[in-house]
Amino acid sequence: MKALDVAYQEFKRRTEAGRSAKQFVDEHLDPLLKASDELVGKLNVLARRDFKKVGSLDPEAPEEMKGELASALYLFSKLWCRVEILRRQSLYVKLARDERGRRLLQLLDLDCLESPRVRLVDRTEQQAIGEAMVEREQAQLDCVPFVRFVERWRMEGAFRAWLSPAARVLSRTGHVEERQRILEYGVVVHLLNDSLDPKHEVTRDRPSHPNKLTRKTRRSIQHRVIARYAKGDANHAKYIG
Repeated sequence: MKALDVAYQEFKRRTEAGRSAKQFVDEHLDPLLKASDELVGKLNVLARRDFKKVGSLDPEAPEEMKGELASALYLFSKLWCRVEILRRQSLYVKLARDERGRRLLQLLDLDCLESPRVRLVDRTEQQAIGEAMVEREQAQLDCVPFVRFVERWRMEGAFRAWLSPAARVLSRTGHVEERQRILEYGVVVHLLNDSLDPKHEVTRDRPSHPNKLTRKTRRSIQHRVIARYAKGDANHAKYIG
């Protein structure tokens, strides 16, 4: 009887932990997917225009933070903010106990979206940008809204300094290699959306832009991302042609 009681208590503990993880993922996955979906949509627009309205602006000039540059920088920062909020609030939750949480961890890990060959800025810089974008709203953590983001960029030197690594990347899109880095990152985010929301209940079923990718970029996505994290998915042509 004692052994049965111990086994039951362990089963109950694991069940409650699994339920806690599922509840946490249900609560936090939607805003992360919405942020990543907005970014994919913006990158699709910029890709069609070859980033012409982004790379011509000076990110070091506060008054230049407007239009496409402001929108793109905000959406990258907002996604990293959502990742940071997820990290902060998941310290005591076993995400891996939930199937979607496990999939999310795989796509966010150091071998995929945050790998040195995929990420756009240093991992510490990305985390700092995410932290700078976090604000507390009625005891809940949220992202700085767009208008306040632009105001803080123009008025607060410290805020501008934290976000400047990402702004510099976007300002160099006149160079093919920099554009390809951003496009590759966008494809990985797009794959994350389709993998975590296959029925598109939260995200939109967006097209991709394989015609804008070089052969080198397509190979990189195929061998380092799709082959490892989306091997069973059938729609690879959507991302790489």
